[in-house]
Amino acid sequence: MRLCLPAACLLVASFVLPGMPAQAADPPPTAYRLEPKKVPDLPEGRAVMVRGKTAGGPHRFYLEHMHMMVPVVVTLRPLQPDARLDLAIGKYPWQQPVRQGQARNGEQVSFRFRTEGEFQVAVSSPDPGTAYKLLVWVGDEVKPVLTPVVVPRSQYRAPAGSGMRGWHVAAAAAVLALLALGYRVLRRKRP
Repeated sequence: MRLCLPAACLLVASFVLPGMPAQAADPPPTAYRLEPKKVPDLPEGRAVMVRGKTAGGPHRFYLEHMHMMVPVVVTLRPLQPDARLDLAIGKYPWQQPVRQGQARNGEQVSFRFRTEGEFQVAVSSPDPGTAYKLLVWVGDEVKPVLTPVVVPRSQYRAPAGSGMRGWHVAAAAAVLALLALGYRVLRRKRP
């Protein structure tokens, strides 16, 4: 069997081309993991600060292993008085942000929240090269003080005004109701 050169090229191309992607997919956006550390100036919690200048696209950061009992504060501040910065906080990898805000005219934007797992932060500006400071503070775990619901009778303290008088009134009312009912029943039986 003889194959001509164009037919052989077509045969090889039919095996090779289906396995190749049509276009190279866009790489996922680069995101930087933030690792808050203990800061001597802050008596509670841990913090991380990022200084940067915006580029053509957003700068992306994320924090992992968050817990619902840990408060978080994310603050973005422009370093130029007439700058505008956009801050977006999202829960799932770079989908629609959960919270958004703008820092304008030297004023900062700040969000306080609690979350579970991971969250993302994106900083952008319509003017590339805008200098900013991003501060992420992660507080200490809040441990609520819960009093036990069930206590031994010897430790029970009744609320003020709810002493035995309330039980006496209820018992007296029940006895009077039974006496009235008994009087009515006995009165009807007599001819």
